[in-house]
Amino acid sequence: MAELPPPAHADDDAFTSIAPFYDLDFEEYHDDAAFYARLATNHGTEILELGCGTGRVTVPLAQVGLKVTGVDINEAMLKIARARSRGLPVTYRQGDMTDLDLKKTFDLVTIPLGSVQHLASSDDLVATLEVVARHLGPGGVGVVDVESPHSDDFSVGPLPVVEHWTKPWEGGTVTKVVAVEPHPSEGMKWITWHFDVADREGRLRRVNAAFSFRTITLDELHLAGRLAGLKIIARFGDYEFTPYHDGAERLVVLFQREDDPMQWVYEEDDGFEIDPEEAGGA
Repeated sequence: MAELPPPAHADDDAFTSIAPFYDLDFEEYHDDAAFYARLATNHGTEILELGCGTGRVTVPLAQVGLKVTGVDINEAMLKIARARSRGLPVTYRQGDMTDLDLKKTFDLVTIPLGSVQHLASSDDLVATLEVVARHLGPGGVGVVDVESPHSDDFSVGPLPVVEHWTKPWEGGTVTKVVAVEPHPSEGMKWITWHFDVADREGRLRRVNAAFSFRTITLDELHLAGRLAGLKIIARFGDYEFTPYHDGAERLVVLFQREDDPMQWVYEEDDGFEIDPEEAGGA
């Protein structure tokens, strides 16, 4: 059986202990990577991914020829990302998305799949969007993807514990069990992931990860963006460029710097073009 990290989180990061199992959750989840690749065809090939984790999005983007810089705070996740990215045009950096300056700019700055929902406060959200603004080049676009708010986010008390899946792993199996306790007054959910690991000899071990997860609304992203010098240029409810709507599963927001002379205009039919008037005729 593969060696697992100790249950104690020496770096106080819940994802250290569950890094070996993280990709089991997303084996068939590719739609967002295709979404970012499509954006890159219009905006450029230099991409900064904040909260890159194990390289789930980074690797497919690099495989289609994009030059990606991935940043994550967790070294255990980055170790997996580096191993799966050998030979690809990817650079990884350990860093905090709320306080980062790489001294260069990019065509796209992405924060995929709810990474900003792990931030502790609204101040951290503003600081992160300031990092996005700092790293956007002329005509550059920032992309923030979060869960669209759901009625369960505003329930009081623990939700029923759910067994998500059982999958093969290292000759044995792993079962993921999830417990969620919303705290609507704080705009937070407390989430615990339990991974029950059975090795090939039938020995059992439970690996836990507990973390908070913010509920983030469109208005909160709008205000945080304005404070960071960004403006929203589009909002989608999925990775097919569907306009954001009630009942959408995702809230995918595109930002540009307010002072960028090259402004993009996104239409509801998913077309997009430069606004020549705001671009000064460029």
